[in-house]
Amino acid sequence: MKLYGVNIRISANSDLAEESLKKDFKLYLEEINKNADSAFKGITINIFKETVPYYNIPSIEASLYNIGSICYKKKNVHYIDYSGKGLMIYDFNKEEARIYSENEMLLYEKARLAILSRIGELLDKRHIHRVHAVGFAKDHKATICLLPMAAGKTTMALGVLKKDKDIKLVSDDVCMIDLKSRVYPFVLRIGVRDESILNEVPANYLVKINRNFYDQKYLVDLDYFKGRISGKSRLRSILIGKRVFQETTEIKKISKIKCFIPFIQSGVFGLGLPQIVELFLKGDLQDILNKISLVFSRSALFLIAIYRSNTYEIRIGRDKEKTFDEVINFINKDR
Repeated sequence: MKLYGVNIRISANSDLAEESLKKDFKLYLEEINKNADSAFKGITINIFKETVPYYNIPSIEASLYNIGSICYKKKNVHYIDYSGKGLMIYDFNKEEARIYSENEMLLYEKARLAILSRIGELLDKRHIHRVHAVGFAKDHKATICLLPMAAGKTTMALGVLKKDKDIKLVSDDVCMIDLKSRVYPFVLRIGVRDESILNEVPANYLVKINRNFYDQKYLVDLDYFKGRISGKSRLRSILIGKRVFQETTEIKKISKIKCFIPFIQSGVFGLGLPQIVELFLKGDLQDILNKISLVFSRSALFLIAIYRSNTYEIRIGRDKEKTFDEVINFINKDR
């Protein structure tokens, strides 16, 4: 598997975890068999459905506590214990994960997040940075909308695609932007908690999963979006989204300076991005210096993107259909 220059290799003895990951990353599977030699460079994810081998953790103090997990660090190896239900051992020198659990859903969830966490940092090195946003494209021109978590990005994505067949999806959650302000499509299986917004999606494209630490979720197969996913597009417009307690939705032009703080939150510091914090924070001096450099790199790239784009605020009201119509009208006019 290859994602914008980052190679990913998966080995698993869990059918559920392996098949679920293949469905998630279906768009990037075409090169999965080309990287199997001993000179492989990239991320390796090894998944073991078996009793957790806690004897593999050396006698070291915990360094990071999180809800549902504790991380222990020794040099460039992190040992993440998931409340006795699973264990991830990540070797940063080899970019290799070993994930153990008898719970196949936990194996799948942690492997997926490990991939997303590490490709984010490796793409940063290629000056392709992520921002937490929903994105659309038409005529190779992209519009992205920054919204906080649970503010309706997926609902907007599904609603806009349903009502306008000429608009294509860049991403429902994570948009990738390079130094030339090009936006790369990044679409995995779309996850939806609210079943009501899936009324028009045929049942054969849906699968319901019960997650370990969260509520149940419906995943929409990528085949449902066949022909609706964009290619690489030029960033045209940026929408800064806000939910307001009113009926209608409105879009108005704003100064570019008002876009910087949302990009700092969603892009530079990665609020809302899917990642495992224990695989991002290493804690040593070199890592601190690297993170400082990364802050400057991300900030510079997003400043350039903002400068080159048209900038707007979208005030999202309660009527979903009117929101979809407003976004569609904006995309079709903003050519």
